[in-house]
Amino acid sequence: MNPTKIEVKTIFFDAGGVLFDTFVKGDDRIRYLLMERGYQKSSIDVAIMKAKRIKLTFITNWNEEQYYNRYYGTIAEELGEIELINELFFCTHFAVQCELFPEVKDLLEELSKEYKLVIISNAMPSMDWIFDRLGIRKYFDSIILSAFVKEEKPGEAIYNIALKHAKAKKEESIFIDDKIENIEGAERVGIRGLHLDRNMMNLVELLRELELINNLTKIN
Repeated sequence: MNPTKIEVKTIFFDAGGVLFDTFVKGDDRIRYLLMERGYQKSSIDVAIMKAKRIKLTFITNWNEEQYYNRYYGTIAEELGEIELINELFFCTHFAVQCELFPEVKDLLEELSKEYKLVIISNAMPSMDWIFDRLGIRKYFDSIILSAFVKEEKPGEAIYNIALKHAKAKKEESIFIDDKIENIEGAERVGIRGLHLDRNMMNLVELLRELELINNLTKIN
């Protein structure tokens, strides 16, 4: 049976890939910036490959996110212009490049009138900036980021943390993610998981299909 507004009280969302995304991916953002600076693509690719040899550990705080200073610094050093490090960090880092999917803001405005909304995201600390920059923090009761709770999807702990923060019941909740393994993680703790494949439908179409926004006529 499809969930209805009576059955569902809390909607948990993944963030990247569901609400927003970078429409130019990480390495391509770096290539574009550096090619505009006059560097050859072959030299840029060598620099990126060298940077990728730096081991990325589980980032849990702002200091640890400075891993990216080493990452971008390696690229800058390989290209012989260490001053590029700040430009790469501030112009190509994930948090400054994200854009909302077109339907999301109007959808959140309407959903927030009917449901408790919560984020569960595997994310670095800088992800937290995005909700302010895109003007959507106000719609969420809680924002659970793996960096701050030191647990990540699809492990069961992060879903239980989110349920506790939101004071939500698992049987009255759904979780939307673009990755199947994260849906499976939610279902292991008893939260119904919904897979969003944006090649097939957008978020409005998914929720309409499940009769969660039938009466919210303002959304296209």
